[in-house]
Amino acid sequence: MKHQDILNAILDELDSIPDHPVTNLISGSHIVAVESARLGIATWAIGKHPLPADYLPEKNLPESAKKLARFLLSPDPIRASLGMAAVNSLLPDPPAGELIDRNASDLILEYGKGKNVAVIGHFPFVEKMGDQFAQFWVLEKYPRPGDIDAGQSPDVLPQSDLVAITATTLANGTLGEILSHVSSNAVKIMVGPSTPMARVLFHMGFCALAGSIVSDKPTAQICIASGCPFRMVKGVTHVLWGGGKIIFP
Repeated sequence: MKHQDILNAILDELDSIPDHPVTNLISGSHIVAVESARLGIATWAIGKHPLPADYLPEKNLPESAKKLARFLLSPDPIRASLGMAAVNSLLPDPPAGELIDRNASDLILEYGKGKNVAVIGHFPFVEKMGDQFAQFWVLEKYPRPGDIDAGQSPDVLPQSDLVAITATTLANGTLGEILSHVSSNAVKIMVGPSTPMARVLFHMGFCALAGSIVSDKPTAQICIASGCPFRMVKGVTHVLWGGGKIIFP
């Protein structure tokens, strides 16, 4: 599936949701937040963090959250990140009965133990679990020690039984190409604060969406505005949505 088609499918899911005015925009050096129906957040999908001050977004933004959400289609990762946060400000919370009571790293361990596992994006949990798998790869555009360059995806991903993909790939334009290298039999999980709670992603083969919902708006806003990376942001609840699935393939 082409990357643009993935983004359009997510935006199409907003068609049945009422539009809301954008009432606030909080721009931190790691995260951007858009407030409309709720406070939606996204990680800046550009280079290394923290984001330089001169990269911060334009001032004159659409007042409509749906119009701002369409920035997700932009090739500019700053505008696309704004669009991702706007999408997340409109999408409703997942049904409580479809949430999975565990975190993303536990799920990766459960379904990846003894198998070949690839994680796209250097999440904090990757440093604790590599010895649990037959083969373990962390692919990064800016590799840290132990990571491999994201350019090796075509070689690594077809071998992977489980692939955990940072949701930042939606805003940086790479998800379509990544999925083209993933086996149709692999367990696919989307991970990270940008993850949209969009049911259409299950139709694209994702087994779970591991994202976050803002539970304490004032606290989260203060943390984001002060430049906290996501792991230090308070006032958010981590959620793992299985889309009604009981057993993954």
